Amino acid sequence: MKKLIAVAAVLLWCASSLSAQERWWEREPIRIIDVTSDLAKAEPHDPVANASKKSELGFNAEHLAIMQIAGGLDDEHFYFVSSVAGKKNIDYLKQYLPEAHKRGIHSLIYFDVHWYSEAFGEKHPDWRQVRENGKPVDGIYDNGTSFCVNSPWRKWCFQVLRDLAAYPIDGIFYDGPVYFPDTCYCQYCREKFRRIYGKEMPSKKIRHGQDFQQLVEFQANSLADYLRDSREVLHSVNPNLALYMNGGVRDANWATGRLNRVLVPQQDILGAEGGFIGGNLTRVPLWKPSLTARLLETQAGGKPRVIFSAASHKPWTFSLLPGPELRLLYAGTIANAASVWFGITPYDFGRPQLQALTEMNSFQARNARYYEHTQSAAHVAVVWSDTTANFYEGSSAQLIDFDRVRQASDVGDLDAEFNGVAEALLGAHVPFDVIDDTTLEHEPLDRYKAIFLPNVACMSDAVAARVREYVQQGGTLFSTFETSLYDDVGIRRPDFALAGLFGAHTEGKIAGPMRWDFMKPTAPDPLLNGMSPDLIPSLVYHVRASATDARPLLYFTKPLRGRYDGVPEVSDDPALLLRRSGKGASIYSSGNLGAGIQGFHLAEWLGLISNTVREFAPPSIEVEGAPASVEVVLRTQSQGKRWLVHLVNYTGGMTRPIQQITPLHDVQINLPASPTFQRAFTLYHPQPLAIKKDAHGRQHVTLPKLEEYEVVVLE
Repeated sequence: MKKLIAVAAVLLWCASSLSAQERWWEREPIRIIDVTSDLAKAEPHDPVANASKKSELGFNAEHLAIMQIAGGLDDEHFYFVSSVAGKKNIDYLKQYLPEAHKRGIHSLIYFDVHWYSEAFGEKHPDWRQVRENGKPVDGIYDNGTSFCVNSPWRKWCFQVLRDLAAYPIDGIFYDGPVYFPDTCYCQYCREKFRRIYGKEMPSKKIRHGQDFQQLVEFQANSLADYLRDSREVLHSVNPNLALYMNGGVRDANWATGRLNRVLVPQQDILGAEGGFIGGNLTRVPLWKPSLTARLLETQAGGKPRVIFSAASHKPWTFSLLPGPELRLLYAGTIANAASVWFGITPYDFGRPQLQALTEMNSFQARNARYYEHTQSAAHVAVVWSDTTANFYEGSSAQLIDFDRVRQASDVGDLDAEFNGVAEALLGAHVPFDVIDDTTLEHEPLDRYKAIFLPNVACMSDAVAARVREYVQQGGTLFSTFETSLYDDVGIRRPDFALAGLFGAHTEGKIAGPMRWDFMKPTAPDPLLNGMSPDLIPSLVYHVRASATDARPLLYFTKPLRGRYDGVPEVSDDPALLLRRSGKGASIYSSGNLGAGIQGFHLAEWLGLISNTVREFAPPSIEVEGAPASVEVVLRTQSQGKRWLVHLVNYTGGMTRPIQQITPLHDVQINLPASPTFQRAFTLYHPQPLAIKKDAHGRQHVTLPKLEEYEVVVLE
């Protein structure tokens, strides 16, 4: 699979390099509206009123629902002319498009290619995805079915594309295509797999080994084939149409086949549901859209990114989030160089919460030039490992919306480990990127002073070699828990692939749960600044390891029989190891540090992350006078001559959804002595800022007031 991803990355780079000129979706940030259930009634809305409402909200693009999907898509509810329509309806598309274009709205047709009605599926039984047990898939969104990209359904689908492309549309958005955890084992997939690999399709139940790797590769490649052929069909009618799909999320994508690195060469935009939030929001990271946007930037190869955000508090489709939550979803997205998509319902027009989106749309439209062609200036990176997500027992998989396949083990929870490390960096106001396995193996790493590997358990030999080289050349690596203990198909190694770098060997066991136990420092060290010199609360699980030539900074204590079992004794299990290697350094936490941070937010655990950055990778900017609930993003333009400091303020009541943001006052931004900035000003609440210098030549600006969002521009 890594060869397939590497080839896809090269093809993507070549395609972007050969692009003659920017298309409309590449010129400026896109502001997309999707009015869900737009055609749920038999009589469509008035075209003028429909387009006017979207324009008044400030959107410049849309996902236009032109096929009724209540209960699943079929061929009887097309509101455009199609040769494969089962029923003739009003040609609403012809009426509507002139009104949208008149108002500057680019219309991308919303085409659901993963949810069809059971009745339509019964008419075409050979199109349906098939479960491993031989039965056709059912129960999609409780009452529908799904079709397979390798079946004759694709011909029907391509004819729909030709019919849509005959209209002056601006592109197609595919909702899907996806596989499911136990599909697809239809005759067409079996035949294709046998032709490519010379053997029968393996089971999806065994999630490790070469057989499973080939199955994941096959399904991702099948989706890529479908996207490639879709583009060819569209461009045969109109070469200027955009095509993209609802892509892979920051999660395990083995269940759906949506591997972004494989699929993005066949798309014009990379999008994912980073802003779908719901249920108990206190358990949802405030910065979920931000982290997804950072990962998409890594995976997109320079193509535009879109974060899909639901304006409703899921699962209640007709219950809008409060205005502050909507502003924060929007701000976290655009601060991290992605475009926005917001899904609303027809019943939401005129509701006061939507004023938040109107204000944000107006702001970005006025300041579009400050969001075009920006580059991250972060010198720290956190790895999200798709390989680990797909092959490791401690990962779960998202399917569609909020349906999930839970991980086989809660020990080593990959999502929690990543979120905790990311939260510690965000709380310390450290700008950082989110990179992936492909970055580690194939792309330059020298821009990063420090890279964090939060339980990157599954790692290829090639990635391990690149990581060792990175440290030798001066980088700092911070790894946690079972990092590198499995190969890239999920087979456990006898020892860490990075054992030499860690300065430790595994003893092959995981200790825990350590519910009321402790860790003990060996001696003062900058990484332990601000912590007790005696006892620090223990992480819940850790890998039993023995140090070789690394310096232990923390040891676990021997387990207590109960919380009041006396003062604990020190064990032989190292908890934190520091090893110098070449010009760089390796820090290894044998415990599940990230999951501990996400679960308990203890200052000592947070401090291990922030102290590492201060010691080995101090950021270019520092922020004073702001709590940990402020996200700081640093981006540049014009070869670094313009700096853009994005500040997203999540400070509100101690619960979610946030009803009101607490404004912050006199937030100070400390800058290096070079480059010398001549002027500073803000964008959201426009005002000039004074630039002051201290005795060491460092520059400082003070922001008088920070509400939900502000951008400080330095030139």
